[in-house]
Amino acid sequence: MTNWKEAYVRLWKGRSIANIEEAMENELLDKMNHPRLRKKVELKFFESVRRVNASELTDAEKLELISAYITCMEKLKEND
Repeated sequence: MTNWKEAYVRLWKGRSIANIEEAMENELLDKMNHPRLRKKVELKFFESVRRVNASELTDAEKLELISAYITCMEKLKEND
């Protein structure tokens, strides 16, 4: 079984990622967009899970990566 971080890097090709947990958090918080254009974290979570599900990753990799997104989302909600 592959590490979810490796699956994340393969899914998001072309991104330079130093800290994957931070990149995932920034993705869910939509920090790459202007504050007025940012989507809600729940919508970004849904879009991320949908992208993982539609990817060519193995089912095991998809489950690991979706689990990592769930953990990240729970962490963000705790800090909210």
